[in-house]
Amino acid sequence: MKALLFANTDWYLYNFRLPLAKALRSAGYDVVLLSPPGDYARRLTQEGFRWIGFPFSRGVNPLSELATLWRLIGLYRRERPDLVHHFTIKCVLYGGIAARCSRARAIVSSVTGLGHIFITDSWRNRVLRPVVRLVYRFVFGRSQIIFQNPDDRKDFFRLALADERRSHLIRGSGVDTEYFRPSTDARRERPLAVLMVGRLLREKGVREFVEAAAIVRKQLPGVQFLLAGDSDPGNPSSIDASTIAEWERRGDVSFLGHRSDIRDLIQAADLAVLPSYREGMPRS
Repeated sequence: MKALLFANTDWYLYNFRLPLAKALRSAGYDVVLLSPPGDYARRLTQEGFRWIGFPFSRGVNPLSELATLWRLIGLYRRERPDLVHHFTIKCVLYGGIAARCSRARAIVSSVTGLGHIFITDSWRNRVLRPVVRLVYRFVFGRSQIIFQNPDDRKDFFRLALADERRSHLIRGSGVDTEYFRPSTDARRERPLAVLMVGRLLREKGVREFVEAAAIVRKQLPGVQFLLAGDSDPGNPSSIDASTIAEWERRGDVSFLGHRSDIRDLIQAADLAVLPSYREGMPRS
């Protein structure tokens, strides 16, 4: 039996789905991990998994997207997985089509929200919505669907995108509570530290975090505001570089960039904040 896990980054597979991959392997599955290339592919292979790099853009050019879908269908037909599990919207939609074309026996779709096309009301998104609805209905016609919160589930039912009989509510990707534990060290004499962890996207509430930092620091200039996370140029909601540069110039927030020592940052912080507007079930 072969299981294939498909996500939009190798970082996501390593940080969020590695325990699932290990559990499938322990259950006797030949596990294949699929994602665009990145810095975490080597770590996945070091864990003993076969990883396949599958580059794809996050744009909406029709010819490019059709070519991507054709390549993906060919890959699924070569691999012939028995079970496929897709994460993030584009992987759910494209992977679902490829899985149905390759006659995978079981399809699982993890949904973490409606996505940019339904949330942002631009003319392009209004044009794309009917097409995306059709694809959702085609994919979900043979898929078990996992939602991370009841609101997303209700939205998909309201738009007639998902069948209630095939839907399941699992609140989040899980957190290793042995690894993420409160610090036992006594609080050191240092400035108060406020931490936000997340990509630099508008929906994450980054602008609100920066504005809050400016308000607080006018009265309490010693408080430190830290933001751990990188920009995401492929995402339409990404904060542009000039805005980030201006925020850095003001100096109210220290932008730490991408970090792999999140546990240490959380343990060192006095306050962790999550100003996000919309999530599936935030790992932070």
